Amino acid sequence: MRARYRFAEWTLAADAEARFAGECLDCGERCADTASADEAQGWCLKHAGLTGDRCFAMKGSQFFTAYLTNAAADGTPPTT
Repeated sequence: MRARYRFAEWTLAADAEARFAGECLDCGERCADTASADEAQGWCLKHAGLTGDRCFAMKGSQFFTAYLTNAAADGTPPTT
């Protein structure tokens, strides 16, 4: 029996804008996620001023969908 290999090309498409959230590592409080990294950093600074907490993390998230790209087509993901 011979092995047969088929290769596929995949494309990632962003589902929405990136989201950011600031988190205080001292007390565990978090800001609501936002599309603005500046707003998340501003929350961290305001929280530091109000509480004296000094350790923070900012996390960013981006969600994607993977599409099988048709090699014979132009390489764009299908419309949903």
